[in-house]
Amino acid sequence: MPSYQLTNEKMLEVQLNNETVYAKRGAMLAYQGQVAFSRSFLGSEGIQGAAMRVVTNEGYQLMAAVGTGSVYYGQNGLFVTVITLRGETFYAESDSLLAYDGRLRTGTVFQGNQGVQGLIRGAATGQGLFTTTLEGTGELAIVSDGNIIALEVTAQKPICVDPNAYIGHKGQVTSAVITDVNWKTLIGQASGESYQLKFTGLGTVYIQASER
Repeated sequence: MPSYQLTNEKMLEVQLNNETVYAKRGAMLAYQGQVAFSRSFLGSEGIQGAAMRVVTNEGYQLMAAVGTGSVYYGQNGLFVTVITLRGETFYAESDSLLAYDGRLRTGTVFQGNQGVQGLIRGAATGQGLFTTTLEGTGELAIVSDGNIIALEVTAQKPICVDPNAYIGHKGQVTSAVITDVNWKTLIGQASGESYQLKFTGLGTVYIQASER
């Protein structure tokens, strides 16, 4: 299986042994060994999944690296975090994904599946109604402005985050939009954060210490 290692906090090394890794187009910085690169329109989700991305505008232009050797990835000096999935599903905006290997199945989820709250979330936060998913057992890398902070969600401790700081989440977690629009907002004494995302359930939410 591909091996993911951080060369430093802003560069990822993926070691391949006759394997395939998918990465954001333009993210390859260098490579060693017998590795071939090609554009990938399907990734690991098939024709139906690729067509879904075109329709939903949840675009993700990929390059496939195939062979044996080491490939180094990075993006605009952003920080890189490696996340391991063990039969789980990771939800993220496609802009946050840097790389993943073929063991993971990718797809697109309609946030409206969470009901009216899902629709409100997309309209209010500007993140769109569709989210990229990666499912299975394997590793993926995401990028962020500064080090990522992992916040654990439990039944006793739901978490509210600024939607612009949100990177992704995994586990049995559901999200809803909450607002602080009240009389304080009208007289200029509110927090300034009119919308937050509230996560409940059991899992992990990943945020960055910066707003997009």
